[in-house]
Amino acid sequence: MDVSMAHGTRDESKTYLVVSHCNNLAIRLLAKSIENQRGVSCTAISRDDLFCDQIQDDLVLINVLDFSTPEMERLLGRVQENMPLCRVILVNADRGDNIFFLLNWPVVKGVIYQQDNDALISKALDVVCKGRSWFPRSYMDYLVRHRKTPTRCGHVFESLTSRERQMLDHVVRGMSNHEIADALCLSTHTVKAHLQSLYRKVGVKNRVGVMRWVHENHLEESGE
Repeated sequence: MDVSMAHGTRDESKTYLVVSHCNNLAIRLLAKSIENQRGVSCTAISRDDLFCDQIQDDLVLINVLDFSTPEMERLLGRVQENMPLCRVILVNADRGDNIFFLLNWPVVKGVIYQQDNDALISKALDVVCKGRSWFPRSYMDYLVRHRKTPTRCGHVFESLTSRERQMLDHVVRGMSNHEIADALCLSTHTVKAHLQSLYRKVGVKNRVGVMRWVHENHLEESGE
C-alpha cells in the first residue's frame, strides 16, 4: 500500500516525461496516459533537454526503464543541483528492484510502479501535484529502521584526504570523471586514482556504492 506525506501545496505546473528516445510508441502511449490522468499536456523530452531554463518549478517524470542505475544517479544529481524546485516522480519502476537510495534525493517526490493501475497512478500524480510525496510503505519502514540504527561512519569520513573529500562531493553532485577533472584541473587518470582510493576507504566498488554510503549515513543531511 502506498502512502503520502504532507509538505504543503503548490500551484499547477507543466509535466515532462524524461526518456532516452522520445519517438518510441510505448513512450507516446505512456505520455498520453499521463495526460489523461492529469488533464494537462505531458511532453516527452530527452535528459539533455531537461536542463533548459524553462523547466524549473515543474513536474518531471523520469522513466526508470530507460536508464541504468549509474545514469539515474547522475541524472538525479544534476536535477538536484540545477533544478531543486522541481518535483520528480520515478515511473515504470519494478517492485522487485531496490530503488530506495534513489528516493533519498530531495527532488524525488514519488514513485509509480509498472504494476500500478490507472486509479493509483491518478492518485499519485494528484498527491505530488498538491505538494506532497508518494512513496511505498516499505520505503517508510526502511527510513524508520535506518533512523533507529544509523551507521557510525565518522572515523571513515575523517580518514579521507581533502582531495578524496572533493571527489566525494563531486560524485554526490553526479559529475563524470571528465567533469571532475575539468573542475579540479586534474587529469582523468589522477581522478580515477583518487576515486579508487575513496572507494577503498568507504568499502564500496563504484559510484553507486558511494551514493548509497552517503545516503545511508546521512552525510548529505549533516553537512559533512
